[in-house]
Amino acid sequence: MTIRKILLNNKPFHFSEIDRGLQFGDGHFTTIRVVNGEPLFIERHLQRLSQANARLFINHSHFDSLHERIHKACSEFREGVCKVIVTRGYGGRGYSFSDDAVANEYIQVSDLPAPVRTVHLGLAELRLAKQPKLAGLKTLNRMEQVLLTKECRASTFDDLLVCDSDNNVIEAIQGNVFWHKQGQWYTPDLSVAGVNGVIRQLIIDGGLLGPLNIGDYSLNEMDNIEQMIITNSVRGAVRVSQFNGKVLDNSELPAVLEQFTL
Repeated sequence: MTIRKILLNNKPFHFSEIDRGLQFGDGHFTTIRVVNGEPLFIERHLQRLSQANARLFINHSHFDSLHERIHKACSEFREGVCKVIVTRGYGGRGYSFSDDAVANEYIQVSDLPAPVRTVHLGLAELRLAKQPKLAGLKTLNRMEQVLLTKECRASTFDDLLVCDSDNNVIEAIQGNVFWHKQGQWYTPDLSVAGVNGVIRQLIIDGGLLGPLNIGDYSLNEMDNIEQMIITNSVRGAVRVSQFNGKVLDNSELPAVLEQFTL
């Protein structure tokens, strides 16, 4: 496809093409916490990026040396957040992409957010679409989360619990969820919706919460939960002190999860 003109903010845009990541959200990303110049759990993040490249058919030609570029970008910062974005790059007409398109890679380092010890969690009105082909991936298509964040900011809550179109619990806006009820820990299955976070997978693979129930859980099954935790790669594990107005167990995080806290 030949592009004749591009304007950006009503001024000529001096590139021959626009990145497909901007045009279509055609790409994915991961967010890494940086401590003493080191990107934490970098091998897990690289695995996530590699799997997303494969599932989205993205040709990331210099992936094998990506870890070096991440380390270099992070090395001068005592603490921070490193965001790695991979897009399909350029080419193709409309939604169709060229098989020889080469990925664009963006690495950004920003300040670490303020620590959060507890959150008040509400229930989102917006529901997540079900799409098994994309489930688990952190794609650039984040419009659901953008609208959810607007919904949350208009509420009195710090975060919102989000369900899919069948009313099954999936995640919070800011991370994955685990809850404790009648002596057992639970977390949602993410095979049709949601993002499989790095910390979530570390907890599962390491058996850090002991026997863990992973499945489809409706909102009704959230009645009488005793404790809830939200996890993500930046803040680690954060305790939910109230869910939809109900005060939860005020116990500290399970000791094994303290290693992840901000």
